[in-house]
Amino acid sequence: MAQTPPPEEHLFVETDGQVYLVRDRGRWRFPRTSEALPFDVERGRTMDFGSDVVRRVKPKLSHHPEDWFSRDDLFSRADVDGLVTKAVYMTMPRLVAEVLFVRRGRVLMEMAARGFSKGHWNLPGGFLEFGERPEEGAKRESEEELGVPVRVDRPIGVYLSGFPGKPTHTLGFVYRGTLRSGAFRLKRDEIDRVSWLSPVEALEGTRNPFAKWAIVDAYREGDLPQVRVHRHRPATKASGRPVIFLDRDGTINEDHEDGIRTPAQFSFHKGVIAGLRTLRDLGYHFAVISNQDAVAWGWVSEGTLRRIHAKMVRDLAKAGVRLENVYYCPHEEEDGCTCRKPRPGMLLAACADLGVTPRDAWMVGDRLDDVRAGKAVGTFTAFLGDAKRIDGDRAALRDERPDLVVDSVAAFARALKSGSPTLPTRPAYT
Repeated sequence: MAQTPPPEEHLFVETDGQVYLVRDRGRWRFPRTSEALPFDVERGRTMDFGSDVVRRVKPKLSHHPEDWFSRDDLFSRADVDGLVTKAVYMTMPRLVAEVLFVRRGRVLMEMAARGFSKGHWNLPGGFLEFGERPEEGAKRESEEELGVPVRVDRPIGVYLSGFPGKPTHTLGFVYRGTLRSGAFRLKRDEIDRVSWLSPVEALEGTRNPFAKWAIVDAYREGDLPQVRVHRHRPATKASGRPVIFLDRDGTINEDHEDGIRTPAQFSFHKGVIAGLRTLRDLGYHFAVISNQDAVAWGWVSEGTLRRIHAKMVRDLAKAGVRLENVYYCPHEEEDGCTCRKPRPGMLLAACADLGVTPRDAWMVGDRLDDVRAGKAVGTFTAFLGDAKRIDGDRAALRDERPDLVVDSVAAFARALKSGSPTLPTRPAYT
């Protein structure tokens, strides 16, 4: 059976709105990776078009290239290759504006009837029209969808995200808002129904990253009621630096079939401390996010669990690694709490405590519930497992799509240090 040839890579060379193209049989096209350029470049991200891959590169020049093509002029030329105009078009961000309405600690969410969010909850709002200010678009879209007058209040944030399956990005403006009426007249071809959800329910029910990040930011700002979680020590405000949230058993320490029941049983996985030092040197802070249902089962008392955590914190501190805090859920699944992973309660509280946005954070663990919890609040996610474990979870991993799959904390640290994986553009905040 013949193998499919790899896609050809083209170089999208641009600086200050000027694009470098080469002449080929009467048409202007991108240079190919295999072709020499008359200048050095800094390699950037790729855009996957299936049979073609376009890599963005930044030229290293000592002058402004007036003789190159202005990107704005490319669309009016008939002698420019179609891949060029397609790639340039895809670099133009789409603009959306959404509104977060809060009533008695709950968030108004819409069940979408069509589009990317069909069957999922979303914030009211939509795409901006040409020349429209974001707050105007947020008001227009919300009123069209809900059928009631609204007031758009202060901004929560401005966020940037890739769009699934397409090499393009969307810029999202999210505002706090006030409803002037509760007698909704829904736009039925677009909105199936609305509901007031708790912050945790809203995070679990939406696939819209702007909605996730805005809910977390609103929670951080005190606009939403606090989720009750268990901490090893009282919450203290950190500097807002990037954070890696780590699962405990099986991720940073050796796990036991019948649980870790005494401090003496706690021991770090090989390479964990060295890996955390590497990540520390990259500028990350750390917190542990751990389900500890052994407390609910009576295997260990909460007092003993605190002594186990004290040993973990103390041993890491001796090695030069500081844990900002340990968040733990002492419940079993049947308790229906909001803190047990995959529910995002602990991560929501930790983001507020540590002053971090989820887009500056990772959730790292050896269970799919760790990935699901991270996805719920919008962090990057890493799944840890050996080859056998990864093969056994292959179908579920395809569904959950963690950003990174590696075999250990040490391997995770090496990946981040090497610049792999190439992560989505971080969000802009205003």
